[in-house]
Amino acid sequence: MNIDDNLSQVFEVEPIGKVDIIAKDGTPIAPKNEALDFDYETTRSNLHSILNQGQDALMHALDVAKQSEHPRAFEVVGGLMKHLSDINHQLLDLHKKKQSIDSPKGESKDIAAVTNNAIFVGSTTELSKMLDDIRKGK
Repeated sequence: MNIDDNLSQVFEVEPIGKVDIIAKDGTPIAPKNEALDFDYETTRSNLHSILNQGQDALMHALDVAKQSEHPRAFEVVGGLMKHLSDINHQLLDLHKKKQSIDSPKGESKDIAAVTNNAIFVGSTTELSKMLDDIRKGK
């Protein structure tokens, strides 16, 4: 028996079963996908691990290239740098994909533009009259 069944017995009520969560506007909210979160965290952790190991390998390869002064060694360093750069892009793409999966359909994650500066077009007397009206509560 799970805790819901135990509580149902204690309070002598029927178990509710599956409950849908509904937003204020009436649209259902999808339940959190724990497998997706686990896979996301695992993938993110793996990419970070690869980046850390790649940084160590890059430093070692760069030392070898400097000591040998061989063109092939520098070519390997360049290739390793490109691979690490690609992994950085994969990490950012992972975040974008997770965001697009988590956001409800039709909802935009774009932040609305905020205007902090307002311009008054008119004479100083009109401005003074408008400010007086605001102060008086009109």
